[in-house]
Amino acid sequence: MKLKAILFMLPLVLGASLAQSQTLYKWIDADGNVSYHDQPPPSGSGYRVEAKSIRRSSRSDADDPANEAAKKHPVVLYSASNCVSCDSARAYLTKRKTPFKENNVEGNRELLDELKAKTGSLAVPTITVGDKVMKGYLESLLEGELDQAGYPKMKPTESGSEETGFGQ
Repeated sequence: MKLKAILFMLPLVLGASLAQSQTLYKWIDADGNVSYHDQPPPSGSGYRVEAKSIRRSSRSDADDPANEAAKKHPVVLYSASNCVSCDSARAYLTKRKTPFKENNVEGNRELLDELKAKTGSLAVPTITVGDKVMKGYLESLLEGELDQAGYPKMKPTESGSEETGFGQ
């Protein structure tokens, strides 16, 4: 019985490390009590053992479509304080879970020069998606540019207008 358990467990343990998985062990004692552990019981303990390989996600951040799109078409939001359109653009990018860099140009001569060189003007918000430049914020335009650049779309439950709280 022990030999069968060992022979059964050996491939699972070896395979688990090779396949980036973990093994969950179900220990069953003589009375039928069950407990779960991340390692097998000590040999000779009298437990009946069942093992199950649990695969960990092999997906890394590099596999995330948003990160892939960000590498190819980085999003930069040029903003200023007390700018309602800047706030709206920031909120949309955040809600869509789009990685972006925000550059507040207020009082920063270097960023002002960079914005002027890229766009020919000093308008905020200005949003760049890769080489595309959008002066001002229009949600449908930004949505289209992000879609075209390969950023994941919002799930239907994430899009749409937020509830106002009236009549609730």
